[in-house]
Amino acid sequence: MERLRVIGLGTGDPRHVTAEAARALATVDVLLVEETGTGAPASLAAARGAVCDALIPADHRYRVVDVPTVSDPGARVDAYALALDALGSEETTVGLPVWGDPALEGAAIGVVEALVERYAERGVDVDHDVVAGISAPQLLAARHRIGLGHAGAPVHLTSGSRLVDEYEPALGDVVVSLDPDLACAGLADAFPDLELFWGAYLGTPDEQLVHGLLADVLEDVRQVRAEGIQRHGWVLDTYLLRSPGDVLAGPAPSAFPETGPLTDDIVTVRPVTVNDWEVVRDEHNNEESLRWDFSGEPLTDDEARRKSAGAAREWRRGRAARFVMVDAASGAGAGVIGVLRLGPPGTGLVGYGVLPAFRGRGFTTRALRLVSRWAFEDAGLARLELGHKVGNEASGRAAEKAGFRAEGRLGGRLPNPDGTWSDEVYYSLTRERFAGPAD
Repeated sequence: MERLRVIGLGTGDPRHVTAEAARALATVDVLLVEETGTGAPASLAAARGAVCDALIPADHRYRVVDVPTVSDPGARVDAYALALDALGSEETTVGLPVWGDPALEGAAIGVVEALVERYAERGVDVDHDVVAGISAPQLLAARHRIGLGHAGAPVHLTSGSRLVDEYEPALGDVVVSLDPDLACAGLADAFPDLELFWGAYLGTPDEQLVHGLLADVLEDVRQVRAEGIQRHGWVLDTYLLRSPGDVLAGPAPSAFPETGPLTDDIVTVRPVTVNDWEVVRDEHNNEESLRWDFSGEPLTDDEARRKSAGAAREWRRGRAARFVMVDAASGAGAGVIGVLRLGPPGTGLVGYGVLPAFRGRGFTTRALRLVSRWAFEDAGLARLELGHKVGNEASGRAAEKAGFRAEGRLGGRLPNPDGTWSDEVYYSLTRERFAGPAD
């Protein structure tokens, strides 16, 4: 074997395969295709075969080798390696056909990169490339006679499992795949002007399209999907969500103002950087913090690094201002504190935590006063809110010493690691009541 090629097949119509991909198909000696598996539609394999038969010259000899479908990434690479090791000496160019555009379906690329690395360790140099195909989002937009990126707005690609948590109009056009449960239904009430552009079996004779306001056409989509599954045993669909142009043009949250270190000579707070990941990790992972956590799951080193590295982006986007607490005397990281823009305009939600070695020294209260002054005087917020689970009395005492006032108890609001729910004691501090840092 000399070459591995990841080749985009479009969405099922041979006419939608790029000329480059068609030429690439004509070079392969073997096509490695994953088996459809028990209960999966044979028509998918037939459609793939039809595309290849239509585009590979009749006089070009090649064969198709099935590879077992496995979910574990390592086992998947092993399965492909086993198939490759069994090739004949004259079979030097191997193709991995992929629906749509491999750049959007990156799993095959990951498999090839792992295989190339594995063969390199054996002293075998294997060339590889990725050949683009027409993607479902491209064809969806064309079929609905729209462009991707409404009025110059961005385009956001996501999955159904992430949609509701991620969605906001500022994302622009949102393209969703892998959504068998139609998670977009969770947005219909909150965004009544949201348009849905939906398509299934794109590029095939069975193509179906639905367009309209999300709330109006959601049941139509459900019905068309159900009919398609009953007829074919499967459905491949993609959809695009679009907000009205005036919503996209509306004001987005402004960035938090830049700031240097804030200090009262005992505690210093400064914006979190990637170098603070150990403080972020250790504040979250100590026994007391995990006790009051929602999931009780510790952060890995990689997760802490990603969280720390993302703090600057959150700051620029105006979503969260995250600070690290520092012991002014030693310069050691002592904890974290942050302000999230949530709820009504001018309101910030505060969260904080201190490392065990620095507890009992008033660091949380001092940090709260420093960050509150910055939030009111520099960031333009008018109200700060925070809460803690019933029983976390230390958190409440720190908040009250910083001037926050308990406003009530919210029943069953915060999840616990064991699946139960705790009441939350809720506090607030307004700009008018703010007393400022202690002398």
